[in-house]
Amino acid sequence: MSGYANRKFNDIAPAGPLRLGAVRSSRQLSDGLTASVVGQSEAIDAVVRALTIAGAQLADPERPLATLLLAGPTGVGKTEIVRQVAALVRSGPDDLCRIDMNSLAQEHYSASLAGAPPGYAGSKESMSLFQPERIEGNASTPGIVLFDEVEKAHATVVRSLLQVTDTGLLRLAGGGRDISFRNCLVFMTSNLGSRELARRQRSRHRRLVRRIMGPRIDDTLASRDRAAAAAVIRDHFDPELYNRFDEVVHFGSLDRAAAQDIVSTELDRLVRSLGSRGIMWSADDPVRAHLLQHGFDPTFGARNLRRVIRRDLHGPLSTAIIDAARTSGEALVLETRVESGSIVVRVCG
Repeated sequence: MSGYANRKFNDIAPAGPLRLGAVRSSRQLSDGLTASVVGQSEAIDAVVRALTIAGAQLADPERPLATLLLAGPTGVGKTEIVRQVAALVRSGPDDLCRIDMNSLAQEHYSASLAGAPPGYAGSKESMSLFQPERIEGNASTPGIVLFDEVEKAHATVVRSLLQVTDTGLLRLAGGGRDISFRNCLVFMTSNLGSRELARRQRSRHRRLVRRIMGPRIDDTLASRDRAAAAAVIRDHFDPELYNRFDEVVHFGSLDRAAAQDIVSTELDRLVRSLGSRGIMWSADDPVRAHLLQHGFDPTFGARNLRRVIRRDLHGPLSTAIIDAARTSGEALVLETRVESGSIVVRVCG
């Protein structure tokens, strides 16, 4: 085991303001996540709360700093919020140990996490999917591990995580070493309950109730939806594991206002990227409206928006850039408009 494996960053850091890696306050955490994850204020609050408890040294010293289950539909920011936590408290959005649990659907894949038992190939090498350097962290920075789409792994694989969430230590099956998660933020994502949520939102009864009662019924419907999704989650996990989640964080479906913010964020990023290459372009309201109309889908979330942006905007922009004959360093000005339901790009000048 590495020399710092059982020493938490906040056991060693001097007393004073919250400090998680480079982050010095809960407000800084909240602002950083809000800038990157749209339409999920409750989920952001829950994640910030967990990290703040860890930074204030109130977490159980013999368990991970935090163990959170992030639940909700696809494409709403569950994985992205973990990547942004890594960007804020570690060196970048990919500086975390990510385990794709959908690839561990067979029982024998539990050896991929805890290593092969003695006598089996790889046991002496203590081979594991875990990356200790990204899990154990160091005296100034916590580790981060993400178990993505945890419900798609075999039940035996999921049960192997009980040791991690219970004691914060994982003894590799070969017996050569432990991996400590006591200085680690443990995240799991899940789409459990999403089908039930989508079914309820599409039901004729719901549309009728909302038409009669108006927007004032929305909070009640959302509360019932969350309760239904929470019941599905509780039924799926063994009670021993479920009870070790510090919090189940529910992500809501994206609404039109959130989708509009995502479109604006993506287009602003595109403008900056093109501008850095001497290509001048800006999106007008008809282009934004086209992308929102064709890309907004509460079932598929932000991923569908990005697919439409790639197909309907990046495609014609790329064609115009490639076809434009310009000498090195020469500025290129592009203009877009919507014609017959499609985005058309024209080179100006």
